[in-house]
Amino acid sequence: MVEYELLYLVGESKESELPRIREAVEKVIVTAGGTFLAPVTEEKRKMAYEVKKEIRGTYIARRFTLPDKDERDASESAENEIHPLAAINRSLQLSKDILRFLIVSAKGLPELKAIERVERPKTDSRGGRYEKRGAVRPMPQAPMAPKETAKPVSDAQIDEQLKEKLDI
Repeated sequence: MVEYELLYLVGESKESELPRIREAVEKVIVTAGGTFLAPVTEEKRKMAYEVKKEIRGTYIARRFTLPDKDERDASESAENEIHPLAAINRSLQLSKDILRFLIVSAKGLPELKAIERVERPKTDSRGGRYEKRGAVRPMPQAPMAPKETAKPVSDAQIDEQLKEKLDI
């Protein structure tokens, strides 16, 4: 048995149909002779660029196994035999529900698990918090030094300080 990993992307507009799409993908793999393995990773994210007028989508990653050439049923004739990956690839390409997909050999890949993400506040290009265009921001206030309490000063002290400063 050879282990593969399938990653596919479903657009945000098809989110309500996600269970049906998952079931259809499973059916494609199972009809090709594959069996799914336990871990499933699913994550909703904003895409790096627009795909078929979709900006956000759900990424789903699954691992499955397919039999080797030696393990495949010997009853099929060698002339009409199509590799199961080719059949899976064709079915997923023809699907209108899946925006993108990728099938890779899982040999040497790390364990399939969810990525821990930390939500950060959105910022604009200058490092400030994200705001809509044209929004009026209040002017930032300059830092103020703490106020010192003034001591009462007599006229004689003021005259003395002036003479020191002016050298009279």
